[in-house]
Amino acid sequence: MKGLLPLGGLVLCGMLVGGCQDSSQDVEKLKSELVAQQKHLDESNDRWASERDTMRAEIEDLKKQLGTLNQDDAAAVPVTDRIAKLESRLDEAGDGTDNSELETKLDALGKQVDGMKSDIETVKLEAANGGGTVDEEKVAELMAKRLAEEQAANAPTKDLGQALDRLKISEGEKDQIRQHIIDAKKQILETLEVPDENGRVYAEELIDAFIKIQNGDGKMTDVQTLFVELSTKKIPGDIEGRTYAEAIDAIKAENKEDIGRILTEDDQKKLTNAHDDWTDFEVGDGDPWGELYMERLQKINEEK
Repeated sequence: MKGLLPLGGLVLCGMLVGGCQDSSQDVEKLKSELVAQQKHLDESNDRWASERDTMRAEIEDLKKQLGTLNQDDAAAVPVTDRIAKLESRLDEAGDGTDNSELETKLDALGKQVDGMKSDIETVKLEAANGGGTVDEEKVAELMAKRLAEEQAANAPTKDLGQALDRLKISEGEKDQIRQHIIDAKKQILETLEVPDENGRVYAEELIDAFIKIQNGDGKMTDVQTLFVELSTKKIPGDIEGRTYAEAIDAIKAENKEDIGRILTEDDQKKLTNAHDDWTDFEVGDGDPWGELYMERLQKINEEK
């Protein structure tokens, strides 16, 4: 089953990229999004002016706290380096006028400053209890651990378990989210199993195409051609007259709404940072595409 996980991700990612777009509707949608983004940017710029000054003040306070350590000790060096990096990142963010990821950068910087304060307090306390000597190795260990934690907490991942562990939710809520994703995957599979007017089953063709690529017998252009067809081919019998891609996009949107009702706004941002397409998370055992994948893999191997 392990071979299925990247396959499912490629399929669903391709659906997103290859989705059919109605020109007139897209233009209006883009106009609406542009207005919303401009409003958000204006609000972010106002917030940035205040947050930037606050952040610099906190960094200055951090420097003062650093002065309580033994400045002749090499342990002060890694702490000083971390502060310098914080200042550099703050400068790189500029004045916020053209920064579309302003909120994320501010939050990340704030957490780093808070973490640095906590580390310094820990080192000062341990130094006091140990007779006033700063443990250089302990300082380095704390800094390395915090850096690793920050990187792990913000790294993109399609592993649903890893992504959910970053959220402030119960085990029951994690199970609900996982089930929503499984249900959405099943709906997408069922949609692609509806034969077109010529009897073609796109679910099988997509699986076959990816298996051939994995075996070195296929080309990515074959998959791209299928995605284009999905964006133009209408589903026979669909009462809304949708293409396969439009139906899949609707499933994805509904899945996001269902999960969104479970999560706070902050946790929704964290889940999106992990992977933007919530339907594309790898769920492991229970993936609805698993049985079809194994069937098609066996069929291709037998034909060889």
